[in-house]
Amino acid sequence: MENLAETFLKLDRKEIGHLKAIERGMRNFEWVPVEDLMAKGRLSPKAVRGGLSKLVAKKLVFKTNEPYEGYAIGFAAYDLIALSNLVDGDVIVYLGDLLGVGKESVVYEALGKIPARGADERAAETAGVAEEAAPSLPLAVKFHRQGETSFKHVRRVRDHLKDQPRCAWIHAARLGAAKEFKTLKRLYPEVSVPRPIALSHHAVVMEHSGGIELYKVDLKNPEDCVEIILEQAAAAWKKGIVHSDLSAYNVLVCEDGDIVIIDWPQAVSQTHPQALELLERDVKNVVDHFHRKYRLDFELEEALSFVLGEEMPGD
Repeated sequence: MENLAETFLKLDRKEIGHLKAIERGMRNFEWVPVEDLMAKGRLSPKAVRGGLSKLVAKKLVFKTNEPYEGYAIGFAAYDLIALSNLVDGDVIVYLGDLLGVGKESVVYEALGKIPARGADERAAETAGVAEEAAPSLPLAVKFHRQGETSFKHVRRVRDHLKDQPRCAWIHAARLGAAKEFKTLKRLYPEVSVPRPIALSHHAVVMEHSGGIELYKVDLKNPEDCVEIILEQAAAAWKKGIVHSDLSAYNVLVCEDGDIVIIDWPQAVSQTHPQALELLERDVKNVVDHFHRKYRLDFELEEALSFVLGEEMPGD
């Protein structure tokens, strides 16, 4: 697909409506029957098939004739649906270039509005904002991709899917985004994470603070940085959260030396049966990185004790 913003601008309201109708139908069907789309949209067969044929030609909608005439969307169309809600909600005013592509997400830079303090979670979840909003500021829009390649694997390692044995990819991505958004809201601002702004389907909007991935940076004071990272892991633990995938790839180092920890879809609570095991793995990843790159000798046991609130590393 061409640039996401360009594709969005070329779609009209009726086409967006068709995509949304298929997305709603896919909560119950792998392939949404054309009769279902006609009934819910109160449209004639000619109107539905005419509109859908254009979207099929644009490769935003897929069609099957066996065992019945049905339609489905992929992540490209799902991105457009989420983006449409964010634009309509006045959260995003400009969508820019890709910031990164991961195994389970695609992240774009954007400009938008940050809701005024006190905007409730329901408003955020529907891409709404408070009446008073700050001027446009840099944002990052993260489109979740759980289930794109191997949904069975995703279901095994994501505890928020354990009660969804027949969950479709579209639902998996939506649940993953909702979980990350909820985690960020729980952690911010006590923990140095991106400020959560809004949630739309499988898209999480957060403040974009800049920064470069830790593994790309040559630090002048690595001792200070590793301590800051461990302090943030400790702050998250005090809030009852374990990152579960902490590494040099999801720690951003800002120009002022501060760090921001990103990518929280795998986070678990302190009550998770493997919480301590996952926390130890997180700490080990951090300690091992600084040992390999900077030859810093932090004992894993001391670093873990520090994160658990028992003592400072090296004391």
